[in-house]
Amino acid sequence: MRPFILLWMIIMPMLSFSKSQEWEDFNSSLCIEVTRPTGVFTCTGVAVSSDVIVTAAHCLEGDIIKVRIFTESAYNSNNKSLLIKSYKIHPDYKSTSSRYLSDVAKIYLDQKLPSSIKILPIFKGQVVTGDLYRFGFGERNKKNLRTVITPKFKRMDLENKIIELNDTFSYSGDSGGPIYLKQGNETFVLAVHSTLSFGPEGKYSYN
Repeated sequence: MRPFILLWMIIMPMLSFSKSQEWEDFNSSLCIEVTRPTGVFTCTGVAVSSDVIVTAAHCLEGDIIKVRIFTESAYNSNNKSLLIKSYKIHPDYKSTSSRYLSDVAKIYLDQKLPSSIKILPIFKGQVVTGDLYRFGFGERNKKNLRTVITPKFKRMDLENKIIELNDTFSYSGDSGGPIYLKQGNETFVLAVHSTLSFGPEGKYSYN
């Protein structure tokens, strides 16, 4: 598992696809509900197989009471959620020291995803060219909807397995969401979103 982290995007906060089927091509981006003693929070994940979801490690660290996953494009806690068997945080992730490094986790389902969910392959190359799309369920206008952002590639840190994107439209709840890479007629899962940086070089995201 490659622990990518994302950078924040600077293009458009929303993207309209020409055909409804194109939107459905990205329905492997899923909403995750995490219940802690302090309340209920949302994150995002991406299905990489029929029973494995990848998300950000910081979404699942600490005292967790319950984790639920939904397949709909709009989060509704009253909807039926998928059955979860277990989850595992990357062994190198340390929230107090590693920051965004290795900020990735796997959730194992106790059931198969619906056949309507389109599982996309993981990108295994080292040169990123093509169109980027970041999906997340972060709260916007008091709603948690599957939202797409179109960031621009900034750089890849191969040593730390980090991708930086020019990205300023990330919201709480987008963590763990996939960055898809479209190259011609093929679409891949490139990374999952970790955090936003406010450094001397401006705002960008780690993935």
